[in-house]
Amino acid sequence: MDAEQAGNMQTNTGSLLDSVDMNRKSVSSVSLDEELTNMIKYQQAYNAAAKMITMTDEMLDKIINGMGVVGR
Repeated sequence: MDAEQAGNMQTNTGSLLDSVDMNRKSVSSVSLDEELTNMIKYQQAYNAAAKMITMTDEMLDKIINGMGVVGR
């Protein structure tokens, strides 16, 4: 093997390594747009659940404290 063949082999190996690394990153990468969309969706669901809990708390407070005691 002469120096030219060794240089070509090194270049080819480097190109193959870069290609494999790029393919690995494309499979394991995270889409920031998709993650942001999911975060907004979950935040809206959380806000709706919190509003429901607040409304339930207010209704129970009105029932327990606002209607008075009957039969005493």
